[in-house]
Amino acid sequence: MPYQSVNRFTAAMLHDKEYQMWPDARLLEQLRLDDRKAFEILYHKYSSKLFYAAYNLFRDKDVCEDLVQELFIDLWTKRNQLNITSLEAYLKVAIRHRVLFYLRTKKASVDLAVIETLVEKYSADSKLFQDDIAHLLEDGVAQLPEKCRQIFTLSRKEYLSNKEIATRLNISIKTVENQITIALRYLRTGLTDYLPSVVALVLLHMFGK
Repeated sequence: MPYQSVNRFTAAMLHDKEYQMWPDARLLEQLRLDDRKAFEILYHKYSSKLFYAAYNLFRDKDVCEDLVQELFIDLWTKRNQLNITSLEAYLKVAIRHRVLFYLRTKKASVDLAVIETLVEKYSADSKLFQDDIAHLLEDGVAQLPEKCRQIFTLSRKEYLSNKEIATRLNISIKTVENQITIALRYLRTGLTDYLPSVVALVLLHMFGK
């Protein structure tokens, strides 16, 4: 490699290292000045964190990747108007809102773990939900087969463990687990049209606006 090329390469490496040492506030200043390198540093610093934050709320890898990309595109597009005190806090709130917006507008299918969280939150504090959603959940539980409803109620309203339920009803723990899974799946199916709004309410309560 020619001497001048080596010098340019070394200078570029030192320049990148200097950027990486800058605090977010300095990088934001550079971003407002159309500095692409500052943008790249911020992207590499936060994109993975934001993906996992989104994925913890909605387990669809492709959708979460798209939401993160859209967030950074928006950040670059609005770079000259940015008025941000804490970039990390801003990005966390922004990705959360994008996930919630997606859930509300796309009627996304939410996995069983989210449904279980929803039901647990409902059992603990029904004020989390609008009255019509609360009634839908109650109606759904009431329509479960008798044994399934009994097991589900003992689990979610009396807070018994699977082992305690199995002992009380003289059935196996596996049967308890299967019946709870059936109940959650039934509720998921029954709330398909309403689910995005309900999950949004749960997530807003859990993580703040």
